[in-house]
Amino acid sequence: MVFIKRISLKGFKSYQEQLNFDEFDPHYNVVIGRNGSGKSNFYDAIQFVLCDEKFGNLRAGDRQFLLYVCC
Repeated sequence: MVFIKRISLKGFKSYQEQLNFDEFDPHYNVVIGRNGSGKSNFYDAIQFVLCDEKFGNLRAGDRQFLLYVCC
């Protein structure tokens, strides 16, 4: 079983600046926020690190869409 203790995001999709998420319960966690606030991108970051099938077959060039692009 996997337990996430901490997540740091920087430059991933909509996360330009570094954000640290330090307080996770070992059993249940809920991510809430307004539309467009980055909830799906937060989950995409977790899936990317855990080599989910969604990202596992991407070529290096295709991974460009994962990087934060200003403007």
